[in-house]
Amino acid sequence: MPSTLMTVDGFPIQIDVTGPEKGPAVVLLGAAQQAVASYESVCQRLHTASLRTVVIAPDRKLTAKSVIGVLDAVGVRWAVLVGDRGGAELAWDLAATRLDRFTGLVVVDRGHPKVPDQNGAVRDEHCPPVEMNTTALVSSPAARTVAQASQRYVYGDFRLVDLLGRRNAAESTAQLASEIVLRTSTW
Repeated sequence: MPSTLMTVDGFPIQIDVTGPEKGPAVVLLGAAQQAVASYESVCQRLHTASLRTVVIAPDRKLTAKSVIGVLDAVGVRWAVLVGDRGGAELAWDLAATRLDRFTGLVVVDRGHPKVPDQNGAVRDEHCPPVEMNTTALVSSPAARTVAQASQRYVYGDFRLVDLLGRRNAAESTAQLASEIVLRTSTW
């Protein structure tokens, strides 16, 4: 199923489901202002590792319920969850509350909702801990500090990884794909 528009909870959302039908699934929640196509090079690397990818475009109306609706509609029961920046905020929430659907978490430049962000704001002081193996990739010292503080809310293996080079698709694709593959291998 190539990139398509799907109606979920009454609003259209762009998704892209590609890769081997029988492979373990990876759900990627994109960053704001990032088109689904901007994750194509990461997905190509994941497909080489026999992983199926579901990329969900960013949208302010997207909720945990709507993400689960997308997964139900495309037949994905279990997946490793990946959130890129703004998409990582929703990914943390999903990982903390939907242990029945996700087996691992990879986030980029965002911390657990209970941890004050780089501006000192706490997104959700009632968010439960994440009970799965988690990798936090960071691109700055400030993001690293937030990620380190998030470790206390992860009840599983926690990896903190500095992104090498600038934070863009061309320079961090291989590293992001490698960390995702690592999390799928811990099923």
